[in-house]
Amino acid sequence: MDITTVNDRHLYSGTVRLRDPALPGVVVELVDRVVRFGPPGWLTVADGADPGRPIELFPTAQVVAVTELGEVHTPDRPVDG
Repeated sequence: MDITTVNDRHLYSGTVRLRDPALPGVVVELVDRVVRFGPPGWLTVADGADPGRPIELFPTAQVVAVTELGEVHTPDRPVDG
């Protein structure tokens, strides 16, 4: 499975900052990730847009920030589509 099968929204590249639920007060930074906003209440995060990359879903309550956003364009998903 790849990130494009998780939901039908745009892919973005960016840096994700998350609260670590196991360590109160600690923020984890995931740099240069592919993200999707959704499904509702969740942030979908992958280590690249290619098939076979690990995909994780994080509850939005755990997300501190998503920065450096830029739209990801893959060969099967052109800029206009």
